[in-house]
Amino acid sequence: MESLVGVFRKDHERLDVRLEAARQEARQGPTGAARAAFAEFRRGIERHMAVEEALLFPAYEARHGADNPLTSTLRKGHADLRVFFSEMDESLAEDDAEEFLALADTVGQILLHHDRKEEDELYPVVAQWLPEAGREAVAGLQAA
Repeated sequence: MESLVGVFRKDHERLDVRLEAARQEARQGPTGAARAAFAEFRRGIERHMAVEEALLFPAYEARHGADNPLTSTLRKGHADLRVFFSEMDESLAEDDAEEFLALADTVGQILLHHDRKEEDELYPVVAQWLPEAGREAVAGLQAA
């Protein structure tokens, strides 16, 4: 089985490609294709975040305490991203490609920093110190 860090890093990369596909479609005009591409990205990232929230964050918190800065920051990041995703959906529903692209640029920057924090700080700790939780998270991500 692949490592926790490797599987989740690849999923980050896959999601980046999906977001870029939605951007490309929006640049050509907010059509059904842009909506479909963004919906595919959103389904994937929601699944990704759900696995982290259900398995990885609690595992990390079991070792480092429920009130630690890392998972607090990552949980807030997920909540903030969900607000942006809703706004992006709205902009596509209103055929506002300019707004969608501006939001997508912001989300891309947020994800760059958020993903790096997960890959550098969260995943390695869970993989090393809580391997069972890591295996469950990998299985959960790959099963969906």
